Amino acid sequence: MSTDPAAPVDVAALALGHQLGQGGQGSVHQVLNKRINEGAADGGWEIVYKEYSPAVLPRLDAAALENAAALLGKLTAAQGRWLCEKTAWPAAVVRRQGQTCGFLMRAVPDRYHFMLRTLTGAKTGSRRLATMEYLLNDDAYVAGIGLAVSDRHRLLLLADLAATMDRLHRLGVTIGDVSPKNLLFSLAPDPGCFLIDCDAMRLHGASALPQAETPDWQVPAGEERATRASDVHKLALLAVRIFARDQTTTEPTALGAISPALGDLARASLDPDPARRPTPDVWAERLASVAVGASTSTTPRAPRQPRRPTGGPGTGRPPTTPTGTPRPPGATGTPKPPTSAAAKLGKAVGALAAGVALLLVIVSNQHSSQADASRAGADARAASSHTPYAPHLPAWTPAPQPAETTSAPDTPTPTPTPTPTPTPSPTPTSPFATAEVGDCFYESGTDGHADLTATDCTSGAFKVVRINTGSTDLNSCDNVTDNDESVSSTLYDRVLCLSYQSSGGTAYHARQGDCVFGTAGADAWSTQSCQTGNFKVLAVYRGTADHTKCDNWPHYNYWRSMPTAGHSGLDVLLCLSMNYPDDAGYATVNECLLKSGSTFTNVGSCGASNVYVTGRTNTPYDTAFCGTSGSTYWRSGDYPAFGYTVCWRWR
Repeated sequence: MSTDPAAPVDVAALALGHQLGQGGQGSVHQVLNKRINEGAADGGWEIVYKEYSPAVLPRLDAAALENAAALLGKLTAAQGRWLCEKTAWPAAVVRRQGQTCGFLMRAVPDRYHFMLRTLTGAKTGSRRLATMEYLLNDDAYVAGIGLAVSDRHRLLLLADLAATMDRLHRLGVTIGDVSPKNLLFSLAPDPGCFLIDCDAMRLHGASALPQAETPDWQVPAGEERATRASDVHKLALLAVRIFARDQTTTEPTALGAISPALGDLARASLDPDPARRPTPDVWAERLASVAVGASTSTTPRAPRQPRRPTGGPGTGRPPTTPTGTPRPPGATGTPKPPTSAAAKLGKAVGALAAGVALLLVIVSNQHSSQADASRAGADARAASSHTPYAPHLPAWTPAPQPAETTSAPDTPTPTPTPTPTPTPSPTPTSPFATAEVGDCFYESGTDGHADLTATDCTSGAFKVVRINTGSTDLNSCDNVTDNDESVSSTLYDRVLCLSYQSSGGTAYHARQGDCVFGTAGADAWSTQSCQTGNFKVLAVYRGTADHTKCDNWPHYNYWRSMPTAGHSGLDVLLCLSMNYPDDAGYATVNECLLKSGSTFTNVGSCGASNVYVTGRTNTPYDTAFCGTSGSTYWRSGDYPAFGYTVCWRWR
């Protein structure tokens, strides 16, 4: 693959490994000879190849798929890395004989898998994708399959999904089929989500495949699919159902018991009128706030009410038995009795569900423990790196593939209850709640929405220079020294005044009338007291590097441009004037000056002057140039082109 993320790849150039899954749209395969972001310190990420089936290709919008793959090349390094860390976004189109046949994408990181323990009490289990559908069952089932999940976990997972949705919307992406089979979760080191089925997402209104919806996760009849409002509707459904421990309810009673404000937010998000629904950033802030005081207990609670059997062809939900006992997709241990047709159907669907989930980007369930540990470390290092996206050809050997472990015999035993794991009390995750003056953040938001990530106070970061509480007025930062951007939160009722940390040095924040200096070619310039040999700031322009704007300023003779990576609206242009020893430095031929000792001053009137200028050259100490006239001269060690010899005579 070339360094251009959107460059098409010929299928013949791919060294394919195991087929990881197959479904209605096609098949997914390991790729052994390529990686995403190989130049990163962690060596980059594994990728997989999705090949569309012949029946799908006539419905494929190849141009939309190419535009999706091209998105990574249009983002900043930080934005592109975030997109690849939160989604299986198309990284490159794959062609066969010039025709699009599939695409490459990042493999699901290891942290979004778990070891599924069978409900028969077997000590061993199988490695599965951690899809949100597992969390839509009662606590006894969730604990029985080996997951320890608290209400705080659920809130933080939803908060991360809402923040991810908000950021995707600001990139022009809508998810469309927001359903638990397309959403993966991880509880450690922090609760977070990962989105698959990204080729079905819309980018600026276009998607590679026709929009489809999962049963029981549809928008109201007649509403357009894959819009920002439809995404919020389905986010509310997930929030309602994950606390009700139910896969079909639309009643937010259980969510309201956690927080009445969240219950109200769900009702507003389920409003039949899309225009009346809130935005996902409101969800993200409220969920993060409620999570602070939420329960950390992972002890199973009794089911609130009987559950209807769930799971059917194409649903991808964890099926249950007719008696309401939940079962994981593909579970092999089946209670006997009953052996009804519904129970058999549930078992058949369970066996197929893993294949449905594998329709998109996955990592094989059959990894050695050594390879799992190695890639887990790589994921952790990837999360801390800011290396730009740059696919390359790697030298990589696939992990060995041990045989899959089988489950215990079909003998029902009591569901094991895991020992509760102590969870440290978290603090609010929003920078609006935690930021202090002097903290620094990267800001990678779009469309007027801030997206802050804590970092060191280095070039390219924004430093908090003031926090205004009890207000959301962005104009409250207007008179704050060195303020470049202001962001606010209605939830925390705070405004953060931010100052950009420019590689251009302190001169970046210079104002008209200040003096600055830096050696020729130096990246960083500093503000200084005005003195001979440095520059006075005549004008400051923001959001431009067009130095022709300086042309009409009097005594203008130099300009300095300081760009801001990813924030062109904060680019700074300084129009500068050299500080000469006296007014002879800018004097022109025939101009009148007042000579007092060795100092020449323009007093604005020839009547009050005693000399006039007879000649000027940019060569210092050129007394021969002046002939019989007197001369004054100056040279700059740092900027020799600004030197001069000025000739004068008495009036």
